[in-house]
Amino acid sequence: MKKTTNTLGGILVVGLAISASTYADSPHWTYAEQEEPGGWGSVEGTGTPVPLNYPYAECVIGAKQTPVDIGTAVKTPMMNAPAFNWQPFAADFYNTGHAIQVQPADATTYAGTTKIGRDVYPLVQAHLHSPSEHTVNGKKFDAEMHFVHVRNDGHFTAVGLLIKAVKSGVPNPQIQLMLDNTKNVPDAQTHNPTDILFDPAALLPKGSKKVFAYSGSLTTPPCTEGVNWYVYEKPITISSAQLEQLRTFYNDNNRDIQALNGRQVLTNR
Repeated sequence: MKKTTNTLGGILVVGLAISASTYADSPHWTYAEQEEPGGWGSVEGTGTPVPLNYPYAECVIGAKQTPVDIGTAVKTPMMNAPAFNWQPFAADFYNTGHAIQVQPADATTYAGTTKIGRDVYPLVQAHLHSPSEHTVNGKKFDAEMHFVHVRNDGHFTAVGLLIKAVKSGVPNPQIQLMLDNTKNVPDAQTHNPTDILFDPAALLPKGSKKVFAYSGSLTTPPCTEGVNWYVYEKPITISSAQLEQLRTFYNDNNRDIQALNGRQVLTNR
C-alpha cells in the first residue's frame, strides 16, 4: 500500500496519526466503525478492485497491531531506551477530524529528534487521545499523548505518554497551548497557524526513565505495522478542567486494545 500525505491550508499534515492519518483518496472512517462487523477492515474505498477495495484490511488481519495492554514486561539490559533531543518550535495547531494535533509551522523542518541506538528519528507532530489507548494491567488512563517520528525512509517511531487528570491539579502549560489554540470544530479539519513556541520536551515525565517498548502499528487506519513503540510507565498530569476542555473536542477517540499475538513488551528497568 503506497503511503501519501495530504495538505491542509497549504501546510503538510504528517498523518501517521497514530491519531489521525491523512492519506490521499482514503475513504472516511470513524471510531464507532471499529465496533461494527469487520471493523475498519470492512471500510470500502472507491474505484479500486478487490482486495484493494478494502484499504484498511491490515487493521483486521495484521498480527502486530496497536494499542496493547501492558501487563508483564520483560526486563532486558539490551533494550535501547529513547534518547531525546526535542526542541521548542513555532507551532501550527490542527483539528484533524479525529484528534487535536500540534506540529512545526514550517512543514519542511521538524521538532528535534529521538535516538534509538544508532538510529535517529525526526519528531514531526504530537496529538492527543481521550481516554488513553494503551492500558496498564487493564487500567485505562484519562488521556494519552503520542509523539510521532518519521524518517525519510518511511520508518516510524512513536512515544506515548499516559495522562492522568488531577482534581484541582496544576494545569499543564503545553497541553493548554493545544487546547486554547486549536479551533474547536469536531469532526472537521481546521488549521490555526501561529508563532507560539511549543516545547515538547517540557511534557516528558520527571524523575522516571522507565519505558515499555514493543513493535506495533499506527492506531488509526490504515493501521500500518512496523512502528517502534515506547510508552512511559509514569503518567504526566493535567488538571480536571483541562480534561473536560479536551473532551469538548473529542471523547472516545481511542482504538480498542489489540492482541499481542506472541509479541513481548520489553522494559529498561
